[in-house]
Amino acid sequence: MALSLIKYLSRFALAGGLVAIVLIFAAPQWLSQKTGIPLWSQTTTAHNASATHSYADMLEATMPSVVSIYSQTYTPAASSALFQDPHYANLLEGQLLANNIDKIGLGSGVIVSPDGYILTNHHIIAQASRIQVKLSDGRSTAATVVGTDAATDLAVIKIDLEQLVAATAAIDTTARIGDLVFAIGNPHGLGQSVSMGLISGTGRNRLGLNTFENFIQTDAAINTGNSGGALVNSKGELVAINSAHFYSSQTSLRSQGLGLAIPISIAANVLNNIVAHGQVVRGWLGIDFEAKALYDLASQAAHEFSPNLTKQGILLTGIYANSPAHQAGLQPGDRITHFDSRLITDWNQSLDYVTNLAPGSTLSITYIPAAATIPTPAAIQTTATLGTRPSAQ
Repeated sequence: MALSLIKYLSRFALAGGLVAIVLIFAAPQWLSQKTGIPLWSQTTTAHNASATHSYADMLEATMPSVVSIYSQTYTPAASSALFQDPHYANLLEGQLLANNIDKIGLGSGVIVSPDGYILTNHHIIAQASRIQVKLSDGRSTAATVVGTDAATDLAVIKIDLEQLVAATAAIDTTARIGDLVFAIGNPHGLGQSVSMGLISGTGRNRLGLNTFENFIQTDAAINTGNSGGALVNSKGELVAINSAHFYSSQTSLRSQGLGLAIPISIAANVLNNIVAHGQVVRGWLGIDFEAKALYDLASQAAHEFSPNLTKQGILLTGIYANSPAHQAGLQPGDRITHFDSRLITDWNQSLDYVTNLAPGSTLSITYIPAAATIPTPAAIQTTATLGTRPSAQ
């Protein structure tokens, strides 16, 4: 009897449970209103909406200042060039001439003025026959080269369009490790994209990429096509120009999460010089010196295991004929120890010091001649009047 009663009641319990499940999924708002108890799904949604932080608004306002750049380099075929030479014309007569070669380059740029000035990388537009710029709003136009600076891998081009959105440069140009940054560009031609990361390091130099190096290192993805684009902070302010993804020539390996960007302080100086003079004007001494790459593991190990072997100053390996250094009496093998009484402890900083001086400036030089006696060589002091650094050096 009891067993029959339990079976009878269980049918009603099962039916009631099924009805409850249907109400929960079909009309949760009705159940909530009836019981006054908020459901877990409603509570979670409300919590996420208030806690989630998005950079979409900042990026929406910033991305129009970044453009995609397409360059076309015209290279005549070798056989066609030889055909113009009468010495080879007879040999080539009747042969099929190869088509001309067009090389297409891809990169990005940053609009820095409503007048249409755009900062980008030199390697993107170097020797380009044509340059086409595409804006984030879909407009496309040809660009002209205002000037380039191979020494920093920067260039300025110009477009003639209205209603351009210029980037906002960071007022505080001090980059700190741990700062949040966004890389904006056109990676692999996929279209304007954003990657996010941190500033991983600052002051990266002696990498063998440019003559003047002071890179910001970031783990924000910088791929082919990102070069020349913007690296902005969480406020949308331009802090650097994306330049490269580090590649080790020693191991032939492409690293992960090791992007390099040129600080806005350097980029702004290059921009102002090119707009004003068509090129960057730098002081020039006319020397070549010994400088090993920072990532040369053998050099690092030698310094760490035997720090006393590291000598102060820069060892001259060459002197340009009739250069200021040549006229001042410097010779290969001399070791410069001071510029204007400033002890040289880092050749990269010393190079910056000289090139930041105006052409025509007088530079005091203290050096140890190559033929000096050891262990207490006598230092010699001389002066040089700086020239203008050639654009290729």
